[in-house]
Amino acid sequence: MKLNWGTSIVIAMTLFIGFIMYMVISMTTQKAYDHDMVVEDYYKKEMTLNEKLQKIENGKLYAADIKFNANPNGLLLSFPEKLKGLSEASIFAYRASDKALDFNSPIALNSQGEALVNRSLKRGFWKFTLAFTYQNKDYLITKSITVQ
Repeated sequence: MKLNWGTSIVIAMTLFIGFIMYMVISMTTQKAYDHDMVVEDYYKKEMTLNEKLQKIENGKLYAADIKFNANPNGLLLSFPEKLKGLSEASIFAYRASDKALDFNSPIALNSQGEALVNRSLKRGFWKFTLAFTYQNKDYLITKSITVQ
């Protein structure tokens, strides 16, 4: 059978469309490509934006003094001497590529002013949000770290 140019173009377009359909279906059905980039209750969280901005502004006071050290075994937070009497604190870890790895954990300081979050961290990009209350004032510090 001899093919003319019109038949060849139709066959090429059909193969191309088939390839594209295969790629779209495989990308939407495989769990390996399922990345949630938004948090739950996005609009409810944005309703408290002014409070959050005030906490972030307060957190700038201690942002440079608090050290974050993350590795695959966990997260070590080192607080300055003046925050030793910290009343309550919590850390929220956000992993954009896998919602199942996100966690929220309360933390307590030891006598050296350090707090250990003993959770395994997968290698990659993490965003940590430290929230604490000190002298009846709320603080919020956000730090992005790539775990090696």
